[in-house]
Amino acid sequence: SRLAAVEERLAAAGERLRAHVRAAARRANAAGTPVIAWTSVGISSPDPVELFGRGMAAKADPMLWERPADGRSLVGIGRAWEFTAEGPDRFEQARDAWQRVLAGAIGDGETSSEARGASGQASGTAGPVLMGGFSFSPGGPGTPAWSGFAAASLVLPRVAVSTEGSEGCATLSVVVHPAAADLDEAECGVGESLVMLRGLLGGAGIPREEMAWQIIARDESTPAAAWKSLVARAAETVRRRDLTKVVVARSLKVSGAGFDPMRTLCRLRADYRTCTIFAIARDGRCFLGATPERLVRVRGRDVSAMALAGSAPRGRTDDEDRRLGESLLTSAKDRVEHAVVVEMLREALDGACSSVTVAGAPSLLQVYNVQHLYTPIAARLRDDTTILDLVGRLHPTPAVGGVPRQAALEWIHRHEGLDRGWYAGPIGWLDHRGDGEFAVAIRSALLSGREALLYAGCGIVADSDPDAEYEESRLKLRPLLAALGANGGA
Repeated sequence: SRLAAVEERLAAAGERLRAHVRAAARRANAAGTPVIAWTSVGISSPDPVELFGRGMAAKADPMLWERPADGRSLVGIGRAWEFTAEGPDRFEQARDAWQRVLAGAIGDGETSSEARGASGQASGTAGPVLMGGFSFSPGGPGTPAWSGFAAASLVLPRVAVSTEGSEGCATLSVVVHPAAADLDEAECGVGESLVMLRGLLGGAGIPREEMAWQIIARDESTPAAAWKSLVARAAETVRRRDLTKVVVARSLKVSGAGFDPMRTLCRLRADYRTCTIFAIARDGRCFLGATPERLVRVRGRDVSAMALAGSAPRGRTDDEDRRLGESLLTSAKDRVEHAVVVEMLREALDGACSSVTVAGAPSLLQVYNVQHLYTPIAARLRDDTTILDLVGRLHPTPAVGGVPRQAALEWIHRHEGLDRGWYAGPIGWLDHRGDGEFAVAIRSALLSGREALLYAGCGIVADSDPDAEYEESRLKLRPLLAALGANGGA
């Protein structure tokens, strides 16, 4: 039967991992440093949101990354190893720590037949993978709402499940430390990881509450009039030429009977199929969203990035939609805002890549309720550079910070009055081969029991209109409000 075949594969994976753990223990003791042991096993493709829900039910701080339109997803459950840091060099620290712990890793061969899916085809991402992200500010979140979210947090999950189409791959990872007594503990970890994987793959679905939630209170971090005044001050700063552009954000706290991350993720996945759906659980809180903005992707030596700046609503009819799109493409204000982002990305990639190619003119990237000016950028990664180097060079882009970068960040710090936490920070994954992808965590919310904290930001240039920017911020809050079950504006 199918269940017996799955059990046989899992049992074999357990035996392989125990053998890798014994070899890793010898290496760890000889080198005096921790060593990763890992194995991968092909599985039928599970529902990533279902897996994430089971990880939350197990209080295992799960992480989810999904591109619905591509049929690709990655879910991490539990922590075999974690990197945390703060400060301006957190990206370099993360790169060095991952390279150190990866250097001695012991696992399956690259072409292991065990990492093939149910049909025998190569499936998903086999091998160790780091998942997590970084706060917007180098010093990390500064308010209790973001408890559990460090300035930098990248986790090697105990169980990582990747899917591509109908094929899936589960990777089990154990970190063996240099101590004789640790071998027993590591072998126990193998058993626990297998139990965890069986629990994730088996059992009934997680029930989802179908009734509409009632949002009973809303609280703007900054009242509308005060936020518009802040936008006017930002525009005046740009007109004085102290800044070229600055992004001003605001938050909206909503309270209800309780918010279910799984239901929210299902709504986002259905409505925003071309976006990246993400969720990161920490200490009972869940940061999730549907972001249209890729920061950077690396596959082999190929680098993809995008400039995304300049926004307009979608139309209620095809004609209105077309008119709004054409108006955005010809808007002088939006083209200036967009060009600033393109130029900064080009410069940042030029310093770490070869043959940077930028599309000649922006096109439209359209999602469910909003459309953006969009310019794709391609490059080739230099041999001495990793995706984390690129993330460090690119973040924060002018689409979430401003230009000049440092002056804009100082203005935000002095005037915005908001703890952005992980909002507008880089979130994503990277694997042991160096491939990976990070997105900018916009169109996002932090869920904590009966409260949800939603964020939106607007790029301010010389001729920005405070009323129009406030309406744009409401438009950007709407996806999460709708996914949380709310009706009406923000």
